[in-house]
Amino acid sequence: MRKLDSRKFSQEAYTALTAIATDTKDLYYLDKKYHKKASGVVQGLIAYISTWGLHRLSGDAKKFLNGKAEDTKYKGKIYKKFLRSLKSFSGKNFNVDDEGSLLNMPLKEYTALNRLAIELAREWSFWASAVLGEPEE
Repeated sequence: MRKLDSRKFSQEAYTALTAIATDTKDLYYLDKKYHKKASGVVQGLIAYISTWGLHRLSGDAKKFLNGKAEDTKYKGKIYKKFLRSLKSFSGKNFNVDDEGSLLNMPLKEYTALNRLAIELAREWSFWASAVLGEPEE
């Protein structure tokens, strides 16, 4: 059985959120005006994944990124960055740009990945306020 160092979750979450907030070269960089809204979205990831699963998170990422409303694209960026972070952290080979790769994953593998995603989302949630600010009501 492989043991995970709980600090690895923190390192992954903190690094990803810092890139979103500060690295203008990052594909998913967010303008500062969206930080507080994004913080709320990040803090809702645990409930979202627990309720709907990774495959729907991937589908919503695509929907928001391709949408016409500029003020919702930040949600797509958060979801996509989370999926990329999860892929890197887990070492699982799924296509973050294609929800079908999650839908067609063997059940046992998908369930394990979903569980790992919930734990990673907890760390993202913890670091969201520190990196992006308190969520906007």
